[in-house]
Amino acid sequence: MPKAPNKSRKPVSSSLSAGSTTSTGTGSTSTSADAAGSPGTSARASASTSSQVFLVAIFVSSLFSLGLNIYLSTKLGMLGALDTLNLQTDLKQAFLQPRQKPGENQILTAAEAHGAQAAQQQQQQQQQQHNLAGLQCDAYGGPSAEAAQEMVYWEDIPSDAKYISPFKSKDETQYLTFEPDEGGWNNIRMNMETVLALAFAMGRTLVLPPEKEFYLLSKTKAEHGGEQKKTFSFSHFFHMESIHNEHQGLDIITMTQFLETVAMKGKMRDRYENNKVRFPPYNRTNWDGADRKEIKQLYAYLREASHTVVWTPEECMAAFPKSPKKKDEMELHDMAQHMLDEEGVPRWEQYVGKPTPVNATTLLRLKENWAQRKKLCIYNDIVQQQLSVHFPTDPKLNARLLVHFYAFIFFQDWRHDLWMKRFIRDHVRYVDEIQCAAARVVEALRKRARQRNPKNVKGEFDSFHVRRGDFQYKVTRVEADVMYRMAKEKLTEGDILYIATDERDKEFFKPLMEHYDVVFLDDMIDAVGKQVNTNLYGMLDQLIASRGRVFFGCWFSTFTAYINRLRGYHADNHEEPGYEQGIVNSWYYALEDRYDHMQQFYPVKQAFYAREFPAAWRLIDTSMGDLGIDQTTQSS
Repeated sequence: MPKAPNKSRKPVSSSLSAGSTTSTGTGSTSTSADAAGSPGTSARASASTSSQVFLVAIFVSSLFSLGLNIYLSTKLGMLGALDTLNLQTDLKQAFLQPRQKPGENQILTAAEAHGAQAAQQQQQQQQQQHNLAGLQCDAYGGPSAEAAQEMVYWEDIPSDAKYISPFKSKDETQYLTFEPDEGGWNNIRMNMETVLALAFAMGRTLVLPPEKEFYLLSKTKAEHGGEQKKTFSFSHFFHMESIHNEHQGLDIITMTQFLETVAMKGKMRDRYENNKVRFPPYNRTNWDGADRKEIKQLYAYLREASHTVVWTPEECMAAFPKSPKKKDEMELHDMAQHMLDEEGVPRWEQYVGKPTPVNATTLLRLKENWAQRKKLCIYNDIVQQQLSVHFPTDPKLNARLLVHFYAFIFFQDWRHDLWMKRFIRDHVRYVDEIQCAAARVVEALRKRARQRNPKNVKGEFDSFHVRRGDFQYKVTRVEADVMYRMAKEKLTEGDILYIATDERDKEFFKPLMEHYDVVFLDDMIDAVGKQVNTNLYGMLDQLIASRGRVFFGCWFSTFTAYINRLRGYHADNHEEPGYEQGIVNSWYYALEDRYDHMQQFYPVKQAFYAREFPAAWRLIDTSMGDLGIDQTTQSS
C-alpha cells in the first residue's frame, strides 16, 4: 500500500534539525545544527568574502578528516562503541526539537559540523528503511526482507491517517501532559498507549515526559563490554516521529518544547491561587535525565498549573461522544444512567463465547465493555475548554492508568473505536531496530528447527514466557515440572522451545530441557547482535515469543499479556482458526484454572492488566475507509 502522506508542520512541532537543549536553574540555552542551514548560518555565509572567513574556511577544510575521526572516535570509542540506538540519541528526537530562532548565534567546530552531517546521513538512511507497510532491516544488520516480513502484523491504511478528532480545536493548540507509570516496562507501555489514545481522541498535542531511567531498564554495561544508554524517552522504543508526521490529527512534542513555548510564555495558570501565572520550577525547561526528586517538582507544577484529570479505570470508563454537540454528550450520559437504574448491567460471564458485533449499537457495546464500573467519565465541554490537561500517577489520588487503552476508552461511534484500535496496532509498535533484531533470532530459530528435524519444513518452534523474579503474584511461581505437565499435550517432544524469562538459574528449567531443545535469548546473542542495547532484551523476548507455534504464558503478567496481543494481531491478519472470536493458539501454565482462557472469547473485565482481551484485535479492520467523521462538527 502507498505510504500515508505527511502533513505540513508548524516549526515548533516538527523541526528536523539535530540539536540539544540545556538549562540551568534560572533559564535555558538552546543550540541546534540544522542541515538546511539557518538565518545565522546565512548571515555568516554572506560575509564569506572577508579574508578572515576565507582563511578559516581553508583551515576548516584542512581539518575535515581529523574532525570526522575525532567525532567518530568519541561516539564509537570513548562511549564504549554504543549501539545504533545510542548513536542516534540526539537525532532520534530531532522531529520534536524546536528550530533555532532567527538571529541566534550558531557556531560549530569542524568536528561537530562533519560529525552531525555523518550522523544525519545515517539517520536519513534508517528513516528511508522505515516502511509503514512492512519492515526493512538492511540498515540494522538484516535479516532479509523475506525473513523480516514475518514480524509484520501492522498495515498502512492511508485513509486512517486522515482521522481528526471532532474535538480538535480550530482556534488554539491544546495539550495533554502525563506522568509515566512507575512499575515495570509493560505497565509503563500500557499507561503510555492509553494516554496517547486519550490525546488523539481529545484532539490535543501530546507532551512526552522528560527522558529518564525506567524501572529495570537502567543497565549500564553493554553486551560488548562498554557502556550503554540507560535513560530513555518513549521515542527510543516507538516510532513517535512517524506517528507525529503521518497523522493529521495528532501532534507530539517534548516537555522542553512545551515548557519553552507554553509555560515560559505565561500561558499556565495556578488553579489554586486566583489564576496567577505560573512558571516552571526555577524557570527550568529541560528536565531530561532529572532524578526522581527533581521530576516530582515538575509534576507537582503540572498538577497545579493544568486541569488535572483523575479518571480511575476500575470505577469509570472514559467516554467520547461522536461530536462536541451537547445532545451527543447527553445521549451518552442518559444511556448509561438508564442502563444502571432500570435495565441493569449484564455480568461479564454472559459474554464468554458470545461476542457483541463490533458494529453493534452504542448501548450493546457499552454493556459488553462495562466491566462492573460505576459511571462514565465523559469528555465534556468543561474538560474540552482547558488549555492543558494533566494525568497524574499517584496512589494517594487513586490515579493510575494501569489499563489497556481499549478497556478504558469508549467511543459512542463504533467506527471511531475500531479506528483507534487500528491506530495502536499499526503505529504504536516497537521501533525497527528492535523488530529487526527479533527477526534475526526468529530466522535463526527456524533454521535450527529445520536442521534438527528435516520434516519441520516451516521451522516451527514453540515458546514460553516464565515470570519469576520480583513478581508479586506468588501463586504463579510454579516449578518447571508443573509447567511440563501443563504444556506437554500441546508441545512436540524434542522440538525447539524458546523460553523468555527473568529466571537466571537455567537449571530451574531442567524438567523442560529433558523433553525439548530449550533455547534462551542468551543462546542467540550472535543473531541479536552485540550492538543492541541490553535494556531492550525484554522487548526482543516478547517479539520472538509471539512467533511461536504454541505459546504458554503466565496469568497476571503484563509481559505475557502483550505477547498474546501481538499473537492476536497476527492471527486476525492471517485469519487463523477462530479469528472471528479473537482466539489465538496460546495457553497459561499458571494459573491452572485459566489454562484455556485464550481459546474462547472473553469480554473486557477486571483486573484489566491480568491479560489482554480479544477486543484489541478482533475484526478491527471492519470499518476501514469509513471514519465516521463530520469535519463540520469539529470543535472551535
